[in-house]
Amino acid sequence: MAERITPSLVISILALIVAVGGVSYAAVKIPKNSVGTKQLRKGAVKTAKLKKGAVTTAKLKGDSITAAKLKNGSVGASELQDGSVDSAKLGDDSVDSAKVRDGSLNRGDFAPGQITGDAWYAARETVPLLDLTTDFTAVVTTPVLPAGSYVLAARANVLGGGAGNSTLICSMKNDAAQNFTVGSTAVFPLSMAATAVLAEPSAVQLNCLKSTGSPQIAQAHIIVTQVNRVTES
Repeated sequence: MAERITPSLVISILALIVAVGGVSYAAVKIPKNSVGTKQLRKGAVKTAKLKKGAVTTAKLKGDSITAAKLKNGSVGASELQDGSVDSAKLGDDSVDSAKVRDGSLNRGDFAPGQITGDAWYAARETVPLLDLTTDFTAVVTTPVLPAGSYVLAARANVLGGGAGNSTLICSMKNDAAQNFTVGSTAVFPLSMAATAVLAEPSAVQLNCLKSTGSPQIAQAHIIVTQVNRVTES
């Protein structure tokens, strides 16, 4: 008696054909470039499925990656090529202090003058004594300071000389010039304070001249501290 062909036998044979030849069939039948972004299910392509180096900055559309699309901690220093991120590629307020790892930035990462609070010190020693003339003489000069706002403090020991008293005028930036007299054997401790707003890098000086007598300057110094701004009342 001939064997009957049953529905279950037909289904079994079709399943066997698909199992054996299905992969090659799919590979042959899918045309090149037929799968695009529309055919990809959301979330179908993950980081693990991307070959290392497959995605470069040249393949990213402008503004395609924003802070909202980055998982916390997903991009670290090791993932960034030197010079790969500049300020022009960052949106306004896209990076704030909450997104900067503690200790990741130090003073060396900032341009001079961006962080205030730096201080400079300049001094002249007691020896040799500085003889003043009738022209303003630089008693002490700071190094060249970056453009910015500063608070200045100066001090100098002024010695009277000769048979009589000595009269001097000293000045520093916007502090009112001081006109004072020193006895022939006296020492006058000059103190001055001022502010300065430098539009470009420059030095600051304490200057003095004599009107009468033979005054001399011994030890002197200037301390300069950078501040956020100087507001005039």
